[in-house]
Amino acid sequence: MGMTVTRRKDTRTPRVFMHKTADIRGGVSVKVSELGGDFLNEGAVLSAPDNGICHVVKIAVLSAEATTTATDIKVNKGHNFKVGDFVMADEGGKAYAITAITTTEKTHDTIKVGTTLGVKIEKGGFIIEAAEESETTTSKLKYTPLSLVGTGKPIVPNSNLDTDAWLIGVTKGNPLPECVMKHLKGIINY
Repeated sequence: MGMTVTRRKDTRTPRVFMHKTADIRGGVSVKVSELGGDFLNEGAVLSAPDNGICHVVKIAVLSAEATTTATDIKVNKGHNFKVGDFVMADEGGKAYAITAITTTEKTHDTIKVGTTLGVKIEKGGFIIEAAEESETTTSKLKYTPLSLVGTGKPIVPNSNLDTDAWLIGVTKGNPLPECVMKHLKGIINY
């Protein structure tokens, strides 16, 4: 039996929880195969368990304004999108697939969408994972939000990811779009 040594450089991760009141007892398992990136941040949104596994409701915050014709969208690092995910600016809009993600810049990632989303998104705005492609105004969330991750954890491919999931709590500065926040009845976000 061999020993495996892995190296990882820790970086300062944002803390968003101010108070944690009620969680899902025993924590939850997260579907790792759907995640891009190498870290699941504290405050990430989780769906209700589906056959015992929760899914991450993927959200990215824009680091620069995206015009109505933009297909390259600059977002802050720390998102969990991967090529093939569908993105939208908000529910009830257009949604298209991610064709490429460029991660070489230090300050941001660039997500390339096959077709423009057709709306202007301000710096600090969001792109959110959609259920499927939508060429009209019928996009919707892929998963219904239920809880927030209470402790950030590294993502190890082909492994299990178990974490705490908080139903009731207070967060500060957690980037949550309105279409996600309306489902999180027990979360107060300042």
